[in-house]
Amino acid sequence: MRRAIISGLVIFLTLNIFCTVSYSSTGGNTGLTGLWEYPTAEMPDDGAGRFGYTHASPYSFYFLDLAWLPWFEINARLTTFDTLNVDYANHIGPDVDGRKYMDKAIDLKAVLWHNKDPQNWIIPSIAFGVVDMMGTELMKAYYGVATWRWGDFAATIGYGDDRFNGVFGGIEWDITEWLTFKAEYSPLDYNYDRVGRHHVVRELPDKKYNAGFVIKAPWGMQGSISYQRGNEWVFTISQRIDLKGPFIGNGRKNYNFPSDTRCPTWDGANQEELISRIKSGIEKYMRVRDVEMKLDDIEDGHRLTLSYENYGYSSHAEAMTRLLVVLASVMPETDELLLIHKNAGIPVVQASFPGTLLFDIRAKSLRDMEDPIHAAVFEWASNDIHEPDDRFLQAKARHELKAMLVYEPRIDQTLAETYMDRLNIDAIYTGRYSNGWGLIADIRFPIYNTVDTKDITGLWWEKDLNDNIRLQQGAFTYANHLGNSGRFWFFGEGGWLDEEWFGANMWLRYYGESGRWWVGLRGAALHDRDPWSFAGLTDGKLTYRYGRVYDVDEGDAWRYVGWLQAGYTFTGIDLDIQADYGKFADDDSQSERRA
Repeated sequence: MRRAIISGLVIFLTLNIFCTVSYSSTGGNTGLTGLWEYPTAEMPDDGAGRFGYTHASPYSFYFLDLAWLPWFEINARLTTFDTLNVDYANHIGPDVDGRKYMDKAIDLKAVLWHNKDPQNWIIPSIAFGVVDMMGTELMKAYYGVATWRWGDFAATIGYGDDRFNGVFGGIEWDITEWLTFKAEYSPLDYNYDRVGRHHVVRELPDKKYNAGFVIKAPWGMQGSISYQRGNEWVFTISQRIDLKGPFIGNGRKNYNFPSDTRCPTWDGANQEELISRIKSGIEKYMRVRDVEMKLDDIEDGHRLTLSYENYGYSSHAEAMTRLLVVLASVMPETDELLLIHKNAGIPVVQASFPGTLLFDIRAKSLRDMEDPIHAAVFEWASNDIHEPDDRFLQAKARHELKAMLVYEPRIDQTLAETYMDRLNIDAIYTGRYSNGWGLIADIRFPIYNTVDTKDITGLWWEKDLNDNIRLQQGAFTYANHLGNSGRFWFFGEGGWLDEEWFGANMWLRYYGESGRWWVGLRGAALHDRDPWSFAGLTDGKLTYRYGRVYDVDEGDAWRYVGWLQAGYTFTGIDLDIQADYGKFADDDSQSERRA
């Protein structure tokens, strides 16, 4: 894997270290990043999003919006129509007594081109997407949109079909860091918003403009007030979330290393003390653990080796990049930096960075390098890379015990009780031992549970939601590479795998030289768990019959399954594709049977 391409690291460096944008995205009525009723081509930060509530009579939107990838946004929402009710027989109409009609929807947006260069104001960001793509599709529309940004000002124009009803557009102006003005032209066709023959909006608006303000708090909360459709005041409140940093907040974290960690040369420093201070700074301010460091003399000077395990960054490439940047800034002049990424205490990949690259990172002149993509050497951390008696990379035992509050809602418009939920406290133990062994155990302590899993009018097909299954998980795990190449990996787990299965899973995988593709085998021996006991097993195989929770088919209670697998990673767009072929544990043939 010599001189492998490290494009993911370099792209992350150049876009996130040297090309930071200063504005923050805002959401529209439904939560999707945009103006008010229409989306823009801008995105939240990668791994960030928002959840919130909008009241735009006769609509009430409850939404969760996330940017899973730098170019892909997904928005899940519940919409309540104040003008429509539904009774228990699911008869819908404005004059039926009962609950307000609620509709589930998912909106998607993909960015074809994201212009993050504030100097290039001629080329816009371009995106396309679909609104309400599945389910009832009461508010469905396809669209394409372009957004130009000039510093604090942005302009948007787009076209949508169906409900979006043609050409739309608007402007956005960040007046200050905490106040944004947005206005749009909205030709929205409300005739599409109907359930059966009943329209949601009884009197169509005669105005096609919306305008208002967004107020942004430092901790990520946003509130907005706008005048829409010429006759309605609309209110929204939302909270920013960050999957890569603090869940609630602005998502930014400064690395405040001690000021005296920087020293011109290793020879002029107390090496042991300096390594200790750098190590403590990394463990305190970065989301990596099991950090080990050592300094070796090499032919050209000094090599600093650091091994770590990523636990808090969305990708291992991001974790390694952040470590690279921080170490280049705080450590003395070093001829080679060797970073070793570990998984469950087992070394996986090692990357060697030359001193010239470290110097250019410190000088912020990465763009001036002739060939930064090939400046590093990546290798599989195979068993023969290091001496057998080298204790530096030996897996260390780790024990974690935590209590977690777990809230699980179930929303289904077809049931007698639309909203059911349960609240529990989970006591979770995670143990990691030497040579790749581990243990995970999860014991559930119920607080309350309104989810009906026995009656035909409830969630009879989700039997594991009752409070009888208290042992949620209890399994031994094993992971390690086989042989000396570092490319063969074995994974295994056995015990109470989850709420439904007891048994064992085993994987064997071979990874290609670059790690972008892999092929493998998976096999399992599984036994159904008894849904009405703490940790018991059924006498036979569970089968589903309409109107009953389950029946037990006598005979061999074990299921033996196995399949072939293959996967490929497209690093440029952060996309994984996996294919499986074989015999699976979940089978529709049983659920189709009727009593």
